[in-house]
Amino acid sequence: MMEYLDNEQATFFKWCDEIVRAYISQEGMTLRQWRPRKNRDGKYELIFELTQPGGVPFKQVVAIPEQFHELLEREYFICHPDDEDEF
Repeated sequence: MMEYLDNEQATFFKWCDEIVRAYISQEGMTLRQWRPRKNRDGKYELIFELTQPGGVPFKQVVAIPEQFHELLEREYFICHPDDEDEF
């Protein structure tokens, strides 16, 4: 089990896990990678890439609740550009 620095991080990663699990629970779907990103409007979203049955890639974007935006400003975008679109 992964240890987090605080409850806010644990809550954020639990939320991410639940979102991704909802998509990979469909038969034949596999997760390739995921990450948060900041869109051009300044809102955060979870972007993840899946592989559908037959090896077909599938990209999904889900809005991240505002309660996590401050955490992402502090922790994630220190080393990641806001407009990074590629995995």
